[in-house]
Amino acid sequence: MPLDNPRFEPVAAAPAAHGGALRAALRAVFGRLARLFRAAPEPLDAAVLRVLEEARGLIAEREDWRQGSYETLRGERCAVGALRLAADYLDYRAAGLVAQDMLTLIALSRGYRDIETMNDHSRHEAVLAAFDEAIAAARGED
Repeated sequence: MPLDNPRFEPVAAAPAAHGGALRAALRAVFGRLARLFRAAPEPLDAAVLRVLEEARGLIAEREDWRQGSYETLRGERCAVGALRLAADYLDYRAAGLVAQDMLTLIALSRGYRDIETMNDHSRHEAVLAAFDEAIAAARGED
């Protein structure tokens, strides 16, 4: 059995034609995304802003920030760990994904391959500045 995940939802059987198979797969993906976005209790842009602000707050103090792991037993977190915790706490799954994409773009613009690499090879102030840049973009201040 290739997948033992009970939450796995296979895409419905696609028609034999190539174009039909692609359209069916896209409809399935967009349907799942639409369910995620409908679940948000506030507009997505406001939810993304809240996730970013909460995540930044989780690592605002140097002693709460961590390099090399998502989270420690003492509650220290890296940038990604803070994003995930904020999105989970607020129950904003879709907004958390968008916030992570925004921070990823900032990491890429700074020459890093992902948020984790930026977090692990930057000073605390630089990571907070990346959050500030993402928050400004989410507010439309860019």
